[in-house]
Amino acid sequence: MIRMTAIAALAIAAFGLAGCATAPVVDPRPGYAPEPLEPVLAFREDVAGDLVIRVQSNGCTTKDSFDVVITGSAAGGWSFDMVLTRLHADRCRAFLPQGVALTWTKDELGLPPSAEVVLINPVENTAPPRRPLPAYR
Repeated sequence: MIRMTAIAALAIAAFGLAGCATAPVVDPRPGYAPEPLEPVLAFREDVAGDLVIRVQSNGCTTKDSFDVVITGSAAGGWSFDMVLTRLHADRCRAFLPQGVALTWTKDELGLPPSAEVVLINPVENTAPPRRPLPAYR
């Protein structure tokens, strides 16, 4: 009941602020397009409460490859949104069809241990690519 009331209050506030909205900022560089969110292969919370995110990698992807943005507050409930943005492309050449698993602790992200985290990035539900069969003569 409290969550529905909070959602209704946010919707009313959003409609109230819609009249104050300004035009979006346009980047003057030709061909500019905002970066899409990094698709992830899997997202889970392990038994210790750490967030484990499996992302695509060519061998050089680490936690430092991403900017992590957490939105929400304890006043709005214990649910927080998490967005991963890749800072630089992984230009290595390793074959890692399963990607790599990166782990962030809630303490590292400034979250309380009981926080519920929702990943905003899209989760790909594709099977890893299969290796081609060898050619027989």
